[in-house]
Amino acid sequence: MLPLDTDIAPADRDRYTLDGDAAVEARIAHDQELVAQAVTARLAPPAFRGLVLMGGYGRGEGGFVRRDGQPAPYNDYDYFVVVRGLDGAARAALTQDLAVAAKTLEHQVGVEVDFALLREERLPGAEYSLMNAEMLWGHRVVAGDPQVLAAMPAMPFASLPPGEFTRLLLNRGSLLLLNQRRLANPEPLGAADQEILFKYLFKAILACGDARLAGSGCYHPSYLKKIERLETLDWPGQAAFLDLYRQAWDNKFHPDYARFAAEDAAAWQGQVVPIWLATLAWFEQGRAGRPIPDWTSYASPGFAKGQGGKSWGGLRNALITLRDFGPAELLRRPAWSRRYPRERLIAALPLLLENPGAPASPVLAHALALAPSAAWPDAVAAFLGLWRRFA
Repeated sequence: MLPLDTDIAPADRDRYTLDGDAAVEARIAHDQELVAQAVTARLAPPAFRGLVLMGGYGRGEGGFVRRDGQPAPYNDYDYFVVVRGLDGAARAALTQDLAVAAKTLEHQVGVEVDFALLREERLPGAEYSLMNAEMLWGHRVVAGDPQVLAAMPAMPFASLPPGEFTRLLLNRGSLLLLNQRRLANPEPLGAADQEILFKYLFKAILACGDARLAGSGCYHPSYLKKIERLETLDWPGQAAFLDLYRQAWDNKFHPDYARFAAEDAAAWQGQVVPIWLATLAWFEQGRAGRPIPDWTSYASPGFAKGQGGKSWGGLRNALITLRDFGPAELLRRPAWSRRYPRERLIAALPLLLENPGAPASPVLAHALALAPSAAWPDAVAAFLGLWRRFA
């Protein structure tokens, strides 16, 4: 059982960072004013309902750095712009306008700015997902109605579908696949490449921690609580994992990738991929209540990956397959055609990471709708194309 919601205190919405001083907090607060001005200049009530800051800064656990002695944010600023009463054309135009504004804001605040529209009319039927549950628990309304998300249904962490953590492992494991593809490139790694590689490694490690907590019945959305709870668990390889986790945890709040500039990225990748594979196997065996003798067995469409929820019936999934894979796929792979495409990705990823560079096995090619024995780069390209659509 996951902890009761009474065990999970609300996020600290009076802060943007875990331990930044007054100058750090003031800098990030000033950035929020700039972003709010840019949004409200483009959209006014009643169409505008609220600007919601998500992620680390929204829950009071954002990272920061010091550049030339001055505090600066490090993580992206991610927002939902909640709107009401806009038709499809108006929403499309607003999305394009906000994308242009985001580029201007990035130069002003020094980090990427991302806007996504959220329709107030659809809040009561919002998906019960890990992302939405964490947003409800830890967010800040930068402008607009402070209670703009009140219409969303309750999303207790205790009842989250376990497949949400499978999905999290998929998304962070896909970053490891991006790493593997870059490491296969003979071009030397530059400083920016090295930073991205380690950023992705640390995201994967942190996700493995989340899965360990969820599978052990003690998940908590706060990173302060996560590290405390992980230290109370016990599993083979825990000590080595915690050493990596502490480095990832510290770098989340106080990013300093220069510390890793001289590290062997391939060696680190070789450490983290087996941890991710072991975590996925452990979590999925617990979630599904059945053993995973090998990744080929797991890649079968008969092994449900917990994706889609009750709204995704076999007929609807078949229609998605028809739309995105073509009519021949319905006949060629009927079992996969009845699964939501994200399940194909979860099936394929362990095989891609376990045997980098190897031609696709029949079961891997089957999952990704490829010709038998497709080359590894082609399988990776097919995987990433699907991932960007169905993650």
